[in-house]
Amino acid sequence: PAPSVSTALSRLQKDSDGPLSDATLSCTYSAMQQLLPGETQDAAALAMGQTYEQLDEGEKGDLVKEGQKMQNQQLQSLPHK
Repeated sequence: PAPSVSTALSRLQKDSDGPLSDATLSCTYSAMQQLLPGETQDAAALAMGQTYEQLDEGEKGDLVKEGQKMQNQQLQSLPHK
């Protein structure tokens, strides 16, 4: 995947450039539907419970945080020798 949506967005025409042909409008609409939220543009990198914003910032999702919390609680409840 592309590291950013900047390349795709730079190819679009501004409204101030005048009306778009129906063909250009259709192609633009189809291309925009394929974009994912966020800058990363890699759905496979998204973890369960993680938002695209968290992925872009390198943060873990809520489910990962909750899983780590539960794991720590379980480890603490084990008898210590």
